[in-house]
Amino acid sequence: MPLDDRKKKILYAVITDYIMTAEPIGSRTIARKYNIGLSSATIRNEMADLEDMGYLEQPHTSAGRIPSDKGYRFYVDSILQNYLNNDPPISHNIREEIIAEFDEIVKRYARILATITRHTTVAKMPKLNPDKIKRIQIIPVASNKMILLVVTDTGIVKNYLLNFCQSVERDIFEFLNNLLNDKIAGKSEKDISEFLERDLRQMLGEVAFIADELIKTILLSLKQLQETDIYADGTSHILDFPEYKDLAKAKHFFNLLDNKSLLNEVLEPERDFIDVRIGSENKFEEMRELSIIKTTYKINNSVVGTIGIIGPTRMDYRRLINEINMMTKELSNLLSSIYNDEI
Repeated sequence: MPLDDRKKKILYAVITDYIMTAEPIGSRTIARKYNIGLSSATIRNEMADLEDMGYLEQPHTSAGRIPSDKGYRFYVDSILQNYLNNDPPISHNIREEIIAEFDEIVKRYARILATITRHTTVAKMPKLNPDKIKRIQIIPVASNKMILLVVTDTGIVKNYLLNFCQSVERDIFEFLNNLLNDKIAGKSEKDISEFLERDLRQMLGEVAFIADELIKTILLSLKQLQETDIYADGTSHILDFPEYKDLAKAKHFFNLLDNKSLLNEVLEPERDFIDVRIGSENKFEEMRELSIIKTTYKINNSVVGTIGIIGPTRMDYRRLINEINMMTKELSNLLSSIYNDEI
């Protein structure tokens, strides 16, 4: 059932007040502080309806209401709809002459964003030229075991131990070494994936039983090669929120920031615009009590990285969306300018 204007005004008032105070809000407070033109009794009835509809929650029977994840989602969607129609004005003059590597520039912008917003920011460093596999080296260590060495064109070496359910003749290992180098070395991720998933089993014939382990391992190495460095700044800002005065919650948050592999997936862009994930909307359990506002930055309209703001669900979405939108546009313009000057 769609919300009428009266319910929208009350929902916005609850969210606005809770963002500022971190305290449940009652109908009397809304009637007194916000110019809605309704009595506290009417507001109380509307809040009860909003709770039944899932937009508000009541933490205690005698307390006021707080927004639910669904309530925040309705609020954020209305903000984003406005952004799709109107570009907000730039609020900070941060364009400077910067002579530095791209990753240092991104870190600098992430630091500025953390300072401006008083929130934790995380950024995927730009990856302009993903590593390619230069060669494969297979080292047999037993009849059913081998070490797979993957050497990239930038000199990175990764090694994996593979175990097979049956014994493999030594000459098969040599055949496999030559085959993989011929079909994989120097190829794109797309070509490698197509070869592994379409042709490898057929080419292995009687020893196709080793294919599953090989495919899984080589695809894993490709994924690891595409992963970029993650930078975090303003990590201590989380302690400014009363929700994170609790030591266990704070420790959980800092453990999350240490998990670079998870953050790499959290920052994976899902849309080419500002993306907001609120509490339970996050697919990772570690993020279920947090919200993230993330967006991409680009070089000449090609996405090269992502920046995100992480904080409690009680965040000032309107202000933070404005700040990250402004910052990533400035960053994209600067990176594009430097890139075009260098090529």
